[in-house]
Amino acid sequence: MKAAIGIDIGGTKIAIGVVDENGKILSDTQFPTEVELGPDNAMKQIISHVSEMREKHKEIAGIGIGCPGPIDTKKGIVVNPPNLKTWHDYPVVQEIESAFQMPVRLLNDADAAALGEYFFTYRHTYLHVLYLTVSTGIGGGIIINGRLYEGASSGAGEIGHSVIEPNGPLCGCGKRGCLEALASGTALTRIWKQRLANAGSPIEPTWGGKELFAQAESGDSLANEVIEESSEYIALGLSQTIQTLNPELLILGGGVVIGQPEFYKKIRKKLSFYLLNPHKQALQIERASHGAMAGVKGAAASILENS
Repeated sequence: MKAAIGIDIGGTKIAIGVVDENGKILSDTQFPTEVELGPDNAMKQIISHVSEMREKHKEIAGIGIGCPGPIDTKKGIVVNPPNLKTWHDYPVVQEIESAFQMPVRLLNDADAAALGEYFFTYRHTYLHVLYLTVSTGIGGGIIINGRLYEGASSGAGEIGHSVIEPNGPLCGCGKRGCLEALASGTALTRIWKQRLANAGSPIEPTWGGKELFAQAESGDSLANEVIEESSEYIALGLSQTIQTLNPELLILGGGVVIGQPEFYKKIRKKLSFYLLNPHKQALQIERASHGAMAGVKGAAASILENS
């Protein structure tokens, strides 16, 4: 059975797995990215782990790499992701190709997660799919006619950087009022703490998303207000993309959606209000099912779909 290696590079950790054509992970590992030590340090570890995996698994068709943008998938370069501050114009594909002499493909991390969900669950059922992840940030991936659509500069699907509130909070991308700055997991916690401070309520420094949703469940009005607003923003941002692309399937993923079923339900309900009937009737909505390994699986799928 054919298999490929998927590498998911994140700002905190790097995950690597051998994935077969059915989506089964045959071997996997993860380790800290240690951004402050630079990309060469991470690359040494990646090459070491991939070498071990290739020794154990002989039928490897190639290596896929998912990485936060901005990236240049045509040149195989990591340009300057905000959460990989030392990885400027780093030729990640060249480094991997030189080490292993096999096909290597670079793709955006949200695209990788989208492809992982699609290829291993829905590719025999749908042709046009939109994927959204709500986690530390917000990202998206687009499948058109059964193929990942990356756009002219590898930037398709950046739903998180759609401006929803022109005078809203500053986003990491430099704009104001982006969906990511209003409704990501990071934004939820920040906004909640700001409102607690404004109300003179006590705040624990360690509080995060789990505490926010727990407080909302117990009836806290400020927590519920933040969650209602963020789900509204997500539905608003999604509706614009859905009415542009008219997909058959929307997959909602990321830690905030997967970890909070009620949040997922709120987004679905609010989205229904914003969509035109033809788009609504054509659309199926599902929660992501491949968890934290969707990026690894999708990176591997980028090789398997062409082998």
